Amino acid sequence: MLKENHSITRAKNHGCPIGTAAFFSLAVRSHKKENQMKLIELKESELRSITLFLIDKKVIFHPKISPNGIPDFTGYHGKKFCLILDRNLVVKILRLVSQGELKDKFDLKLVSSLLLWAELNNIAVTSGLAQMEYSHHHGNDIEASKENNVFLKIFDQYDPTHWLDLALGRRLTIPPVKLEGKIDYKFFMENDHYKMHYLEMLKLSQLYYDNSTSIEQKFESLYQWVFNNILICKYTTFFAALAFGGKSKMFRNQETSFEAVDKKCRNQAWDLTYLSLWSTQYFYEEDSNEVFLFATHDGEMKELFTLSHQESSEIYRNIFGKEIGDRIIDIVSKIYVRRERPKIDSLNLDNMIVKEKDNLKQILKKYYTI
Repeated sequence: MLKENHSITRAKNHGCPIGTAAFFSLAVRSHKKENQMKLIELKESELRSITLFLIDKKVIFHPKISPNGIPDFTGYHGKKFCLILDRNLVVKILRLVSQGELKDKFDLKLVSSLLLWAELNNIAVTSGLAQMEYSHHHGNDIEASKENNVFLKIFDQYDPTHWLDLALGRRLTIPPVKLEGKIDYKFFMENDHYKMHYLEMLKLSQLYYDNSTSIEQKFESLYQWVFNNILICKYTTFFAALAFGGKSKMFRNQETSFEAVDKKCRNQAWDLTYLSLWSTQYFYEEDSNEVFLFATHDGEMKELFTLSHQESSEIYRNIFGKEIGDRIIDIVSKIYVRRERPKIDSLNLDNMIVKEKDNLKQILKKYYTI
């Protein structure tokens, strides 16, 4: 989508259109001040270098445009685009603009290249989901609002030449953001997606640490519980294969206290929440002028997204071998049959969380010293 021109006019970015979910629209702004245009001289070799860097690092995802991290915008002419940033990228960007520098040169090149790419292609950028996660971490909107005020200032204070010079190593610092006044935002809200993913991770952890069950029984118990109680998410379905197969970072830390395992559950639940909330946007894009992309450099999230959209049961054979893999596939096909979409009650989810946390405590107490 990057255009290999020698000069590019910085055009108005309309941001995420009105009517989208609050966590998208709250954290996005125009990439320029009103009625202001700026001509940017850009060498074709510079643009190609930055483009190839982003392609090589595979940080931009979409089920159709970029299922493997390499964007192809064929057939999407005239659409409005919005790029959702994960928490790790938002933290790096905020550190850069707050301190004026990033010590890690790779992180500096990554975020500056990504911001330049978005600027030049008139793609809105949002930190909304990252701020929602941050608000839940603190239990209020105070810190997330502070971050959002800084994030929104980026698009007034900086222009693409800042990101270009940083990306090419021509400069290592930029002037820190100057805030004048602040606005309070609402990010801390009930989130049923997160609650369901947290429940899934509590149940998955119970089964992972239960030494009395076979791998096939673990899958059967997890998938049947999900089918009986909450919505089915294909990201969780494929994540279970990575987790039970020892391919996830979730269980690499061997600490088995309830507090440590619960923290793992919460962190992984947020990764899954990013993907599932984003799916509520891209699922309806055929009838919409809005297209939502997602940016992450988290290796596991990349792998999970790619595997999930291949929608292939081969993952079970690849991880567990043909014999066990075939048995798991048979289990999945019998449990996940077509059904009416169940109604989700938030209070019921809260009650289930209390119950499943207690179940996890009992499993850890039974098999491990806590």
